[in-house]
Amino acid sequence: MDYFVGSWTFEWNVPESPLGPAGKFKGKETYKKTSDGIYESEIEGEGPQGAFKGRATTNYNEKEKQVTRSEAGLFGIPLVKTGPIGGDLGGYYTIFWETQPVKKDGKTIKLKGKTLMLSPANYRLQVQISVDGGPYTNFGNPWFRKTEGKPAP
Repeated sequence: MDYFVGSWTFEWNVPESPLGPAGKFKGKETYKKTSDGIYESEIEGEGPQGAFKGRATTNYNEKEKQVTRSEAGLFGIPLVKTGPIGGDLGGYYTIFWETQPVKKDGKTIKLKGKTLMLSPANYRLQVQISVDGGPYTNFGNPWFRKTEGKPAP
């Protein structure tokens, strides 16, 4: 998980949903390791509804190969993403995550997706959304590009 330590810029085009209007999110997320298996990050940027600031805490349980990320600030509701991490012999790692259902404006929302660690310099999310128990649909594929900090191994 030390892969994430440092600063990353991101761009994310989202469709209209109960989480907000369609548009582009652009910003920066800066991670630091606070203790063994625990990472904190600060998020700031611009989105369809203006400037935003957020925070996230990521916990990695190495024994269980489980990642939990608690975040707030991006869509006006707290989200907790939990799931396993796995890798292949080529050194590519993927976190498969899902959120618990959350309520916003009378709608029940669930997100699920993958965090694809593709190279030392960038990673990508594949995000899907379900509203009120409906089918999952595409919620965008943001890119994150490393700008500062120790290069990822």
